Amino acid sequence: QVACAMGRAEVPVRHGASLPQGLDSSLQQWGVVAPGQRQALATRLQGAAEAAMAALLATEAELSPQQRGGTRARTDLLGVDFLLACVDDTLELVALSTNSQRCLETCLLADAMGRAVGEPPGDLPRLLAEALLHRAQCHLVEGKDILLIGAGGVSKSFVWDAARDYGLRVSTSVG
Repeated sequence: QVACAMGRAEVPVRHGASLPQGLDSSLQQWGVVAPGQRQALATRLQGAAEAAMAALLATEAELSPQQRGGTRARTDLLGVDFLLACVDDTLELVALSTNSQRCLETCLLADAMGRAVGEPPGDLPRLLAEALLHRAQCHLVEGKDILLIGAGGVSKSFVWDAARDYGLRVSTSVG
């Protein structure tokens, strides 16, 4: 989901100090009136965000769990902040940062504002609820001792990776 905030070049835009609005209406305010141009920019934005997230996930995959921050480090909910700047009469996207909280709050606020004026609900509330439920389930078993009896063969080896990621100490019975 994309939520935009407008601001002046000399004053930083802050998530908590501006009301979010959609990309399409933001671009129209910037004078991008052709629907094809707005769609092309939305496609570029989505591609840039996905590329930033892919690079972040690839880098994270090379790190050990401790280098990633341990079992409590969370990258299941991330947002990418972009700045849209006009350079030589061309709109350019500049990636600023990734974060796990501010973007989500802004997108949820935008979704709620849209529903208040009759827009259909987006997927963000459902995705957020699923991620938070997963976090809660992991927290319930974190640090626990678990005895697995008949833990399965090679086809179930993913269980051991998941157990390590959840911070579980696993013992197995033999015989």
